Amino acid sequence: MISRGVAIVMLTASAAILADRVVVRSQGQAPAAKSQELYQSVYNGWKTWHVYCYRCHGTNAVGSTLAPNLTDPNEKMALKEFRTIVKTGSADGQMQAWDKLLDDRQIAQVYDYVRARADRVLPPGRPDEVGPKGGLWTPPASWSPLR
Repeated sequence: MISRGVAIVMLTASAAILADRVVVRSQGQAPAAKSQELYQSVYNGWKTWHVYCYRCHGTNAVGSTLAPNLTDPNEKMALKEFRTIVKTGSADGQMQAWDKLLDDRQIAQVYDYVRARADRVLPPGRPDEVGPKGGLWTPPASWSPLR
């Protein structure tokens, strides 16, 4: 029998190897598994962010002269609205449509990353380096992105 700590380390290592697989969300999961899924979604969102979004919206989603700050607590939006804007571009034409490059899963993961930054539960930086002692970030048990 393995200890819970060893099991969590094993889960973390397995999740890192399988980072690009689809995250399946379900209601009846143990807190550690839900936390790991949420971490993985935020981390995958961060990776997608740093391929497609950071050039305009800034490294930590704080905006730039090209695009707005997405961490502003007064500007939070639901996933449905976020997905529509990402897929079709902004109404003013400043942001291009990303529907040809990003699927719904990737957009939801970017949303989870942006919400973690906007809700101030994820500090600036790479999610696998900003946790305790420079390790993996752990989502607070009470936090979940609005869907």
